Amino acid sequence: MKKKVLFLCTGNSIRSQMAEAIASARCSAHWQAFSAGIRPADAVHPLVAPVLAEAGIPFKGKPKHPDSLGLKTYDLVITLCDSAKEECPVWLRGGARVHHDYPDPGLTEGTPEEKRAAFRKLRDSMLADIPYWLEKHDDRKLE
Repeated sequence: MKKKVLFLCTGNSIRSQMAEAIASARCSAHWQAFSAGIRPADAVHPLVAPVLAEAGIPFKGKPKHPDSLGLKTYDLVITLCDSAKEECPVWLRGGARVHHDYPDPGLTEGTPEEKRAAFRKLRDSMLADIPYWLEKHDDRKLE
């Protein structure tokens, strides 16, 4: 049976969406990935899908609140910003917790290419971090 991981951030519009897509693409043999936001945004940032596509990662997602997922326990909850860590719902009990405060690339100012570079930097960091975290919290070897 697959373990469940929840990626949690404030708006569920960039960081947690990218994390869910990466985990689903690279670690789905052993993990079922979910994402949510404490205060979900109205839409996913428009750079998320194209930056993930550059790495061959399919994306389809929309911002959602943890309550909408219908699950009360996860094997692992990964908070991706300090705000989510502080506001993490009490009902998210059980399992381990990991926290890493990734910078929000949506706040990057500059040219379109500088903004895209910030999204690529986040993607590349997550491509390294997420398989490591999931392998660390699973006794099965990732494929």
